[in-house]
Amino acid sequence: MTTRRQFISIGAAVGIGSLVRFQIDSKGGSLFNMARALAATGQTALAANTIPQFVQPLPTFNSQRVSSASLQVGMMEFQQKALPDSFYAKLAAPYKTGTYVWGYQVGANAPQYPAPTIVARRGITTTVKYVNALPLKPVLQNTLSIDQTIHWADPLGVHTTSATAPTAPYSGPQPGVVHLHGAEVESEYDGVPNAWWTADGKRGKAYRSVVQTDANAAFYRYPNTQPATTLWFHDHTLGMTRISVLSGLAGMYLVRDQYDTGVVGNPLGLPAGDQEIELVLQDRQFDTNGQWYFPDSTSNGQGLNGDPTNPLIHPNWIPEYFGDTIVVNGRTWPYLEVEPRRYRFRVVNGANARFFRVNLVDSKSGAAGPTIWQVGADGGLFDRPVKPTDHENLGRLALLLAPGERADIILDFTGMAGKSFTLANDAQYPYPSGGPVTAGLDDRVMQFRVTKPLSSRDTTFDPASRATLRGGANQPASIIRLANPSTGKLGTGVKADVVRQLVLVEVEGNPPAPQPGGPIEVLLNNTRWDGFREGSNEVAGGAVAQPDGLGDMVTELPRLGATEVWEIMNLTQDAHPIHLHLIQFQLLNRQQIQTSTAPDGSAVYGYRATYDSKFAGGTYSGQLADGSWGSMKYTPHTYIPGYGPPTEYASPNGDGAIGGNPAFSPTLVGSPLVPEAGEVGWKDTIKIYPGYVTRIVARWTPQETQVGSASPGQNLFPFDPTSGPGYVWHCHILDHEDNEMMRPLKPTN
Repeated sequence: MTTRRQFISIGAAVGIGSLVRFQIDSKGGSLFNMARALAATGQTALAANTIPQFVQPLPTFNSQRVSSASLQVGMMEFQQKALPDSFYAKLAAPYKTGTYVWGYQVGANAPQYPAPTIVARRGITTTVKYVNALPLKPVLQNTLSIDQTIHWADPLGVHTTSATAPTAPYSGPQPGVVHLHGAEVESEYDGVPNAWWTADGKRGKAYRSVVQTDANAAFYRYPNTQPATTLWFHDHTLGMTRISVLSGLAGMYLVRDQYDTGVVGNPLGLPAGDQEIELVLQDRQFDTNGQWYFPDSTSNGQGLNGDPTNPLIHPNWIPEYFGDTIVVNGRTWPYLEVEPRRYRFRVVNGANARFFRVNLVDSKSGAAGPTIWQVGADGGLFDRPVKPTDHENLGRLALLLAPGERADIILDFTGMAGKSFTLANDAQYPYPSGGPVTAGLDDRVMQFRVTKPLSSRDTTFDPASRATLRGGANQPASIIRLANPSTGKLGTGVKADVVRQLVLVEVEGNPPAPQPGGPIEVLLNNTRWDGFREGSNEVAGGAVAQPDGLGDMVTELPRLGATEVWEIMNLTQDAHPIHLHLIQFQLLNRQQIQTSTAPDGSAVYGYRATYDSKFAGGTYSGQLADGSWGSMKYTPHTYIPGYGPPTEYASPNGDGAIGGNPAFSPTLVGSPLVPEAGEVGWKDTIKIYPGYVTRIVARWTPQETQVGSASPGQNLFPFDPTSGPGYVWHCHILDHEDNEMMRPLKPTN
């Protein structure tokens, strides 16, 4: 039976190029006999339609927020009720207590998933002692399979190719490292994936600490110099972020300033106190004991995603994880009682792979509910509120968030006492090429009940008046415009020092039966994490790649103070949220690329013929169907997976862009599309839609640097971003970043 993900990948294969791996049984045996079933404990998936909805109140964090210049945060395993209380009451010990989770203990609060929110004050440094207090034998290792064939933290040094992979599940110490997503921070404390450490003192090669500390800990320092905004922190361990975030290692981090204080009566009039609420949106699947269910090769098709698509290469990795149950702030389908007044919600999409496209509807009639007003995004407040619009449906009002993106929104329940509204979701998965949501399940997120009496007169900021949030009296300065969102062009006085043209490509299997095929990995600019050509010691992209001090090879080497335009062409069938560490950037525009339709209905990208033609061919190493490495011959003008760009990275192409790819302009169609309404501010994560070139303006300075006030080679950060292990850029679909869709990024002088 073709799964949702297999259907998408099979349709995509025509459009992305030729056969990418030897898919032969080199040992003459049955291919499936070599697949590893690595889960230690069998599970039975819980039917999502048996879970009661809107019966548990939404957990909120107002009384638990921690604001301190120095605090301790522990990574812990504990039990917490994510499903309705009534479900656990029917279970026997130990499941009666709740779902086993990994989560953070913040300050004096009890450990919790998601973590209690950390609140920082702009200009005041926050120092956090992160402690890995996970047990050496976590319970969750019995049910969550760590795929040991992909490039991962590997504390015990057992990594091998899939042909010789361990047949037992990993049972060593659990690594962890914390990334503060969206922060302007030194790379030593950015939480890069190979900076992990374990409870028994094992450490990744990028481990750093402000001061020497316990073997299971690290001190991180956050300068908090950026404007008020919504950040979030989550585990970022190499090759297993999808496991650790799914397990609960995530929380929100708010930066306050003198305008956005978080106090009732703040200068901007934004709702505050009990009317400011964090929302962490995720999807999950459970087993019949109320525990996390993460499909692997033992799932027997029970997972929403099917089993791994290439089990002989990656026995447990699946291309994207989707759950059939929606979880908000750690609870399935919760409800929130509100007053008939305005509320501010700080929203983060914390899902592994699911996009959320949401609106409010009346829970009884299905009629449209209150308008969603967006007042900010990843990098802080907009100049004025907007009604977010949907790219796919050309102006339809909807809030669309990809994994990793944040939205600062206001909902106005004034005059709606006694009514109930459902936050409805209709985003396809995978987005936008996948199937529709299921009625009564993932088409709904949570419920708002306007049942509380009005406690006081509401004098807060009314977004419907279209008043400003920036640029007025007692307001922060207007956004510095690197890009003009109304024209899709560079802002006044902005000049690009460098243009990069980069491609996203999916590496597909194309095997004979019974190997199921499907995605093997997705690559940034056809380059794997370490920067070497697949299976060799040859540097991808040529001599411009330089060591970052950790053995990985870097191709993205922006100069501090420089302004760069990154043009990213998506040659896959799905949208990818691309996240750059260290900086906030602005969306310039998007433009379609030429496509035609194959007989199976998939898109064939015209650029592929030109792109593939630039590969020289020859003999290269690659992974055979049994997971072992061997030589493969590629004829000239044939795409070579993991080879890097087909020409030298630093050599400008016909468009004057570096990146090692043929010029984009000959295959572009139509006029560039200006940003959607919710994309008019600073971003650190942006949706790269299939069949489009997405252009961003990335300036390697603090975001409030005035236009013309920085030049290449000039560092305006309060620290040196060229020191330490460096940063990364990656897809924020966690399953993708865990399997090679991540690259080092090293600013230079």
